[in-house]
Amino acid sequence: MQFDFSQKRLLEKKQFRFIEDGLFIRLTFAGKVHEYELKYENIGYKVIYWKNGLNVFLILAAFFTVASIGMHYDTSENKVDLFGQIFAILLIPLCIALYFLTYKRARYLTGQGIPQPIELFSNKPDTEAVDNFIDEILSRRKQFLAQRYMQFNRNLSFEPQYYNLNWLLETEVINKQEYDQKLAELNGLYPSAAIVTGFRIGN
Repeated sequence: MQFDFSQKRLLEKKQFRFIEDGLFIRLTFAGKVHEYELKYENIGYKVIYWKNGLNVFLILAAFFTVASIGMHYDTSENKVDLFGQIFAILLIPLCIALYFLTYKRARYLTGQGIPQPIELFSNKPDTEAVDNFIDEILSRRKQFLAQRYMQFNRNLSFEPQYYNLNWLLETEVINKQEYDQKLAELNGLYPSAAIVTGFRIGN
């Protein structure tokens, strides 16, 4: 299967392919594969940046540092032997190395009411490629949702079309200027209803 965008990091691999109404995503970790589809309605519109490693390894490194110092200056009869002290010292750089191995820079496409954010590595294969892919997702999302929910029909009731238009604004598919224009168009389909600051009240 051919994918539009792929990322790889250590034991993780992310692959993405555009489908008619969203994204097909394949996630691979240590040989285990998870595949699913996300509809454009459930794809986020805000980009959140995140970077961190597993802090537990830094905590362990600090613990072994304090422990090795304590063992070195210990003068009690139950003092840890030299092998134990060396072992504790060797664990320090190991824990630090594991922290940097788990260190990850990521971006998440999310937003209010989005149940499953999309995670992307920030710099795999490079930052520009990730930027371009995110722009492509948002562009296709906007085009698809606008086409689906901004085609008004006089034979349908006002309320669901009005709520769809508000949802498009809230999820940043359209801006306020586009919203006002489409609201005026929608109002024009129902001339017999009263309008109060963007809301309709039946006669």
